[in-house]
Amino acid sequence: MTAIMTSLLLMAVLLAPFGLVAALATTSHRTGTSRWHLGQFPFSAPMVGRLFDDRDADVRRVNHDVDAIRTRFESQPVWPSSGALGERR
Repeated sequence: MTAIMTSLLLMAVLLAPFGLVAALATTSHRTGTSRWHLGQFPFSAPMVGRLFDDRDADVRRVNHDVDAIRTRFESQPVWPSSGALGERR
């Protein structure tokens, strides 16, 4: 008898989260609040940013490089020299 009760209690504990999610989903669709859509959860990766974006990754990379060059020349408008002046042999 206790084995049956234990297994029923275990099943109830394991299935309770699924029931809660089903109840919340039904309630949110019925009342129109807490609507979730796929656009709220963009795919992204570390060191890359958003994946499957409207813009191409190469365009983003080029724009980032151009911005980096522009901001560097705004703070120091001359190209750094190598330090070696004149012809050396």
